Amino acid sequence: MGIVQRNSITITILSYLGILIGYVNKILLLTNFLTEEQVGLVNILTGLAVLYAQFSALGINFSVVKFFPFFRTPDRRDNGFFFWSALGVGAGFVVFTVLFLAFREPVMAYYSKESPLLSEHYLMLIPLGLATLSYNFFSSWLQAFYKTVVTSFVNEILLRLLISIEISLYALRLITFEQFVVGYVLIYFVPAAILLVYMATIRQTRFRPVPVTPRVRRLLSITAVYGLWQYLGGASMYIVPIVDQTMLAGICGLAEGGIYTTIIYMTSAMQMPYRSIVKVSTPVVTNLWKERDMAGMQRIHRDVSLMNLIVGCFFFLAIWINLDNIFSLMPASYSAGRYVFLFLGLGRIFEMYAGLTGVILITSKRYRYDFTFSVLLVGMTVASNAALIPSLGMNGAAIATMSTVIVYNLIRIGFVWKFFRIQPFAATDCWIVLLTGAMVGLSALIPYLGNFILDAAVRTLVISLLFGATVYYTNASPQLNATLDGLLARIG
Repeated sequence: MGIVQRNSITITILSYLGILIGYVNKILLLTNFLTEEQVGLVNILTGLAVLYAQFSALGINFSVVKFFPFFRTPDRRDNGFFFWSALGVGAGFVVFTVLFLAFREPVMAYYSKESPLLSEHYLMLIPLGLATLSYNFFSSWLQAFYKTVVTSFVNEILLRLLISIEISLYALRLITFEQFVVGYVLIYFVPAAILLVYMATIRQTRFRPVPVTPRVRRLLSITAVYGLWQYLGGASMYIVPIVDQTMLAGICGLAEGGIYTTIIYMTSAMQMPYRSIVKVSTPVVTNLWKERDMAGMQRIHRDVSLMNLIVGCFFFLAIWINLDNIFSLMPASYSAGRYVFLFLGLGRIFEMYAGLTGVILITSKRYRYDFTFSVLLVGMTVASNAALIPSLGMNGAAIATMSTVIVYNLIRIGFVWKFFRIQPFAATDCWIVLLTGAMVGLSALIPYLGNFILDAAVRTLVISLLFGATVYYTNASPQLNATLDGLLARIG
């Protein structure tokens, strides 16, 4: 856990600084200077760009992280792996863009009635998808080198600061909304460009092909097959988060979509530690498979799961008890998203509690089964959203997403347990959930203090101290306690 802890702590700090900047953007600036429809457009374009990038990548980013140790050579040419992976990603982008343009008319027709603004800006997805694809590709390479801090800084901090500047320009009426959208897309190229320059600086870019030996040819074929299966199986992880947003926009319009996607961002704060740990744990899990260290696999799986449960519950609690204060900073229409946060937040907590289940599965020899699970997940997501959105609107979309996330993770946990006898749960974890519920009830007893800053500060301080002290002094997570002790020791 050494390198995982060091890097994940740094990345988590950067992520929460980014979340703070992002909250200013999403909660204060976007909601107060753009209409709900315009907020929905910006948020959905960003989500669709992630989907665009993942389909274009053809699973190559997964392959880079898993197979780079087998291609690595002392001369840093790495058997031409960078060249072949870059070529594959470029070809994938061209193919997917052709398909994207071929289906342009029916997609635009679907959104033309309820979400005409999205239909008008449909083609902006091409450059935004390219920018996202480029960042993901370079990020996967740096992850393989265990250099994840730089990627987090440019994406979590720098990108959001640039967006803050652009929103401010629009708020001051120095640019039009059309110029805002164009600038928003161009900003997303900045992180990718910085990562490319950084990789060139550390001499890890090789755009020239290297003669392929029979061994490397066989390894490339194995890598391609693995990438294809990850592409098919992992596609659901990028389709599902955007299904509810796009279906809600198509059925109920961009206004509800704007509120819904803003609440989604509020839940993203809960998952930052989870994403950070997964990012730095993936190469560690890969090495554990290589060494056949199943005891080490169980240990890191359990540690990550318990830490995620505690941190997820804490941040859910911190946001839930302050929802009224947060909504007071936004137009009144956004308060309709209260129960959207509840349902999505519960789903995210369970997803975090599943620990490294997904990483263990997709890096194992049984990774092909993830494709079946993913198809099932997509089917459940589409069906549940289609059933619930027409009658319940954004709340229906949130319930559908929560349900499918829980079912999907339970299926994968059961599969990993059956074949590898690895699982993340313990009966003693139930008291963490009970403690969270008790803190929610206690917060309801604290009267509103008349000023949202004072109220948020007092409410958060009281609940955080009680929750944190209880978890710490009961030694619920030795790994979490060790991390906190280390941080306190550095502070002095």
